[in-house]
Amino acid sequence: MESVWTWGSIIDALGGTGAVAEALGESASTVSGWRKRPRGIPGERWRGLVNFAASSGNADITLDVLAEVAARRVEVDEVEARA
Repeated sequence: MESVWTWGSIIDALGGTGAVAEALGESASTVSGWRKRPRGIPGERWRGLVNFAASSGNADITLDVLAEVAARRVEVDEVEARA
């Protein structure tokens, strides 16, 4: 079954832009940009994000979830490119 996660809902579930930025050592504007960026959260940040999620009681945010959101976004990009 496909999840309903989006890049924005993942960030929100982890306490929002500021909390994720602090946990990953990024600026708030960078994390805010991930919400809108077609590729979302950069792959090199996934492990840190999953570790932060687990330590903050959000163990349901896993590498598999992030991969699913990324794959779904790529599919949308491909459809839009063909249109």
